[in-house]
Amino acid sequence: MPTSIDFPKQLTFDEEFVEEADLRPYYWVNQSNILINMKQNLSITERRIIFALVSLVQPDDTDFKTYTIQIKELANLIGVAEGSFYKRIEEAVDGLQSKQLIFEHGEGNKRIVDKITWVQRATYMHGQGIIRIKLSEDLAQYLLDLKTYTKYQLFNVLQLKSEYSWRIYELLKEREPWSKRIIKVSELREKLNIPDDKLTLMKNFKKVVLDKAQQEIEEKTDIRFDYEVHKKIGRRIDSFIFYIYKNTKNQLKQISPEAADYDIQQLLNLLITKKVRKDKAIEFVKKYHPRYIEDNLRYAMKMDVMENLAGYIVKAIEGNFAESEYKAEEAEASLYRLVIGNYESNISELTKRNLDGITEVYDYYEKLMLYEKPSTKEEINELVQQRELSLLKRIDQYQEYRREKNLPPLTLDDFEGTKFKHFFEKWELKNSLPF
Repeated sequence: MPTSIDFPKQLTFDEEFVEEADLRPYYWVNQSNILINMKQNLSITERRIIFALVSLVQPDDTDFKTYTIQIKELANLIGVAEGSFYKRIEEAVDGLQSKQLIFEHGEGNKRIVDKITWVQRATYMHGQGIIRIKLSEDLAQYLLDLKTYTKYQLFNVLQLKSEYSWRIYELLKEREPWSKRIIKVSELREKLNIPDDKLTLMKNFKKVVLDKAQQEIEEKTDIRFDYEVHKKIGRRIDSFIFYIYKNTKNQLKQISPEAADYDIQQLLNLLITKKVRKDKAIEFVKKYHPRYIEDNLRYAMKMDVMENLAGYIVKAIEGNFAESEYKAEEAEASLYRLVIGNYESNISELTKRNLDGITEVYDYYEKLMLYEKPSTKEEINELVQQRELSLLKRIDQYQEYRREKNLPPLTLDDFEGTKFKHFFEKWELKNSLPF
């Protein structure tokens, strides 16, 4: 009796855990607010490399992959000069492996200090111009399966020349879509890793750190800010208040069909993985600006709703619980409408092809039952088990393809009215188990 239907070539064990990186400046960086507020001591080149890697992490990833990256492509993305980029990239990655994130909590003899490295492993393939690199597993809690997080697109920070500007940008983005943040001077100095003996005069601190960041962030990113003294203790400035605004001119400048397509993909994936019905998710991206949806999605996730999170997300978006002010400019809105129209058509066609492929497997075993006519209970059970394994394997393949292409997964709604809906329910159950 045949053992199974033929399937496309499977990946080897090693290939399953190594992925060739496709770096793009419009990819999203998603990170925990805890990570945002940790003390960090990266150079600007190290920062560009590590967050280019972070931008490859998808919201639904459950662990970190090892990425194969063309060093020339990485150098072009982060702006390293052509002549020395191999050496400079290697030196920067070596620096990342030696530097630590330090997170302290508690006091006295109950004080706890966590020290976390950025990069777990890096392999340089000299002569091929390739680096194989993996983020430290200790970063997983700050980058995977996030409920409260800060996000921004990579192009907003890659052009920044000051690590202070980058860090201030992140600290202000954490308050988006809210409009202000109060930060103590001592806290800000610690987060920016400024030694106690450096920039001790406030006029120098303002000029080198705050004023430069204000100018650079407005010139190159999607936000701008003003600041003023919030509190003084005697004559000493204790804290500043930062007022945060959208920087519309830069938002529109960065929109392209490719970036809009990626944006829509990411947003639909996130909604669907939170169990929002696919038709409802598509309705939202047709109706609302992506940042409006994102603001309300983040609001809903912060509420830590234990039951029917999807229902609460829908209510938050429809009711604008986050009080988001994002509205699409006409040129931007037209582009998103075009993208979602093409996207919806393509997804529908892909889903039809996937269901046809699953039907092919199902019908194959139906024919075996008819023509082979298994006579014993054992033969029947074996054929039934083979059919189930083959169907689950085919669903696995389609879901993995969709994940790799940043396309929304197949959902139970797609299987309504089919004769193999219960097999998808088994697939969902198998993939929801913690082992």
